[in-house]
Formats: sequence, structure tokens, C-alpha cells
Amino acid sequence: ALKQSFDDPSAYLAFPSEALFKPLGMHHTLASTDRFGDFIFSSQVYTNARDLARFGLLYLQNGRWQGQQLISEQWIDLVRTPAPASAVRGHDYGGQWWLVPDDRKSEVPSDAYSTAGNRGQYVIIAPSHDLVIVRRGLDFGKQGFDRWALLREVVKAVPQRTVAPQITGG
Repeated sequence: ALKQSFDDPSAYLAFPSEALFKPLGMHHTLASTDRFGDFIFSSQVYTNARDLARFGLLYLQNGRWQGQQLISEQWIDLVRTPAPASAVRGHDYGGQWWLVPDDRKSEVPSDAYSTAGNRGQYVIIAPSHDLVIVRRGLDFGKQGFDRWALLREVVKAVPQRTVAPQITGG
């Protein structure tokens, strides 16, 4: 659908960089396409930890970056809202992001949410703690990585900051 919204194929290919990566200063990020020339975004994005941190900060700041709204607040709300189908697993998934499962909410900030990249790349956001954690790993097999345990330990180690309420609207 995104591709079809562009008249010029080169504008489509430049869109992620122009609309998101450059404004965020993500100068070491490349979004590649599949064999049909389509962006997948859940994969085929190559980046480093610093650029992932910028991406996490964008979400922590409700889609705003240096005074500019790059992603709508409605989208940010959607990714943090449990998908109805995830109820059977403890409400662990929102709109393309992973949420703290119900059975883990007593040990980590319940408002946290996370990406889960291929083989161990994570961006974990905990708004109530004004915190973004980036984990660049290389996990093989089924051992997995417990991002919520990482969040639990980081929250223990880092003093909680008081987050000023965000003022929105008129």
C-alpha cells in the first residue's frame, strides 16, 4: 500500500530515509527491500545501537523529535494497546510491538514495550521510567533472550526519574 501511494519508484525508495532516518539522525541505518522491491521493515533493516536508541527515543517522546511530530501520537497509542488476539497469551502484543505480558507486570514497569529483532536486537521503552534500552545481541537457536529480565535489572540499577506530565492539545 505504501509503495502504491508513490507515483515515482525512486521517491518510494527514498521515503524511509527522508521521512524518518535523516530527521532522527539515523545516519547508519539502511532499509532494504525484498525481491519485489517492497520494504518489509520488520526485517531487512540494518542499523547500529546508537541509531536504535534514537528510534527508541522517538517512541518515548510520543513520536516527536526536536519539536517535529514524525510519527502520530495515535500510532504510538496503537503500538502500546494490546491486540485482542494476544489475550490468550497475556496481552503480550500490540501494534507491531511486544508488550509486558500480564504475568510479568509485577516485576517490570507495566507500561513498557519492545521491539524484538532477528537474533537478539531489542529496543525496550519504559515511559514511566523515562528509559530506553537497546540490546544488540546475536542469539542462535531457541535459547532466546529475556528482555523483561533485562528491563527488571536495569530499573533496579537506575534511579527512577520523575517524568513531567506531557501537555497536549489546545
